[in-house]
Amino acid sequence: MPKFEVGDLESLGGKYDTVVCLDVLIHYPQSKADAMIAHLASLAENRLILSFAPKTFYYSVLKRIGELFPGPSKATRAYLHAEADVETALQKVGWRIRKRGLITTQFYFANLVEAVRA
Repeated sequence: MPKFEVGDLESLGGKYDTVVCLDVLIHYPQSKADAMIAHLASLAENRLILSFAPKTFYYSVLKRIGELFPGPSKATRAYLHAEADVETALQKVGWRIRKRGLITTQFYFANLVEAVRA
């Protein structure tokens, strides 16, 4: 029977067949995202599934416009990641992207990757 756990990712330990991290990397600048990806990869035995806000021209412009309007919203503190940067972070720790996808709804989109050991 599969075992599922939820916890603080930065202090999580152990080994898991598959590690899934959705909608978390948006809270990390790239330098810290690299460390988080390395940590998650160290926990995964076979697969690592990640989603991240893609760094595209359109998304970057929307983020800049949002920064013009101060307020309590944390939306403008979101970090965007180029897929190449995520792929490089995975390669540094011996993983490669096997599948790529895009999650889209009317007001949301994110890149989704499945990585396996290289």
